[in-house]
Formats: sequence, C-alpha cells, structure tokens
Amino acid sequence: MFKLVEVHKIVNPKIEVDLDVCTKCKVCTRACPLRLYYFRDDNLVMRRSTEILCMECGHCFAVCPVGAIKLKNYPAEEIIEISEGFEIPSYKDLMNLIKSRRSIRNFKSEPIPEDLWNKLLEAGKYSPTGHNDQLVNFTILRDPELLKNFSNEITKGLIKLSKIYAERSKWKEFRKSIEKSSLKIIGGILPNFSDMLKGIERGEEFWRWNGELIIIHAAKKTFTLIQDCSVAASNIMLAAESLGLGTCSLGIATVAINEFENVAKVIQIPQNHVVGYTLAVGFPRVKYYRIPPRRSAKVKWL
Repeated sequence: MFKLVEVHKIVNPKIEVDLDVCTKCKVCTRACPLRLYYFRDDNLVMRRSTEILCMECGHCFAVCPVGAIKLKNYPAEEIIEISEGFEIPSYKDLMNLIKSRRSIRNFKSEPIPEDLWNKLLEAGKYSPTGHNDQLVNFTILRDPELLKNFSNEITKGLIKLSKIYAERSKWKEFRKSIEKSSLKIIGGILPNFSDMLKGIERGEEFWRWNGELIIIHAAKKTFTLIQDCSVAASNIMLAAESLGLGTCSLGIATVAINEFENVAKVIQIPQNHVVGYTLAVGFPRVKYYRIPPRRSAKVKWL
C-alpha cells in the first residue's frame, strides 16, 4: 500500500521517493522496465501495482540525478556512486582480459586465500539475473578431504554407469531417464572411461584438475536458472583472471552433482536445487606466452 508522508514522500515497502528533492525530470518513467512511474497533473505517481510488480532492479534509483529515489531494502552503505573518477576499463583492456583467459587443467597445490574468494563472490553477486530474481547460490568447496571425496564419488558414479553402458539394453533404458545435455557429456566420457580410470588409479585428477570448486546453483523453480548461473560463472572467470587465478568449466562435475545422489550429498546441495555451473579455481601451474587464434565469428546481419 502506498503512503503519502506529510505530502512530501511516496512510500511503499520497496521504494521511497522524496518529492521535495524530485526535479520532475521524468527520467525514472523511461528507465523503469515495467513503467511503474508516471506523471499526473505534473506530479510524480507510482502505479498501485508497484508493490507487487517492482523487482527492485534499481534502475530508477540509479538514473535519478538528484538521488530522490531510495531502495528501502538495501543498506545505504552498499551504494556505489559513479563519479568522474569511477574507473571503467577501456575496450582494449577488457578484450585483453577476455582473450587471455584460458581453461586451466593444471593447478598448484597452493590454497586460495579467503580474500580472493570474496572478490570472486563479489563478481558473482553483481551478475545480472532474470527479472532481477538474485536467486543464484554459491557453494565453495575448499576442504582438501571434501574435495578428495567429491572426486572419488564422481569416479564411483561413473564406474556404475560404465557397467550399464556395457549392456546395450540397460543403456538404452538409462538414456530415457536423463537430460539430453547431461547424456551428451556422459556419453562422451564413458567410451574412454577405462583409460581414465587407469590414470585415476595412478593419482591423476580428471574431475577438478586439483583445483578448489565453486558450484553455482539455484532452486528448480528459478525461471532463468541456467542463464543466471552461466552469467555468474562468466563474471567469476574474468575476475579470477584479473586476480592471477585460473578457472576451468567442469561439465562432468555439474552433471554428476545433478544426476548422482552420492555426489550431491558430499557438497550438501539442497534437494530442490539444480546446479547450473561448476568451476575449478586455483593458481595456474603453467604460464601462457601467447593467445591462440579463434575461428571467425558466425554472424548473420539482418
């Protein structure tokens, strides 16, 4: 419900507008994705549905040149002012970061300091989400024993699957019970799994490349779950590169968490959650001296 406080403010549970400060520039009416602001008789008004529909994206708050609009559910100390001295990397610097990022499959045993993890989480926190739902969760796996158990449980799960894969009738039945995207990843591993298993027995680490883990997940009901988790992972990968860390996307680990109950238990993922992305993170053991080329972008101009 809206309240007029001393006729100088518009207040609801999410937004507060100081009408004495408002200059009636009408920028907020154009910035709001849901067009919840409008003017009537030269007075700023918010629609009655704002309390329900407002997704607290902060566009109105961010574009108001005089700071007349406040987000009530976010502390003032978290506000970041974009002043003249606010630094944004140049396109060249940004492209250098994007191009220099590599998928690392050889990490040092050196643990990642907590302050670096917090910086990675900050990058994930500011990733865009569908309808500004902000429902993405981050599970960080750092404990050496848990990391070892995690890899061991993936191996156990794949050993069971390899036995099913060896019998055509059982594999045909199994294919019906798994997502196509997951099946593609598992199907790409099982034909060569016996060779990988020999490497595992020699002490090789295939599932996380000896890195620590960040598992990005959300409740199944999240409308843009895969997109939200993937964008957060992208931000974290670039942030890691800027901090001297390396990352590697772990498709098989994501599938294992979602499909193997024993793996999900190790990292305590809620039963109603789906993992959208898993990253190995650590200090690269090798240094790269050049950037490999890429094929031309596949583009259609319309």
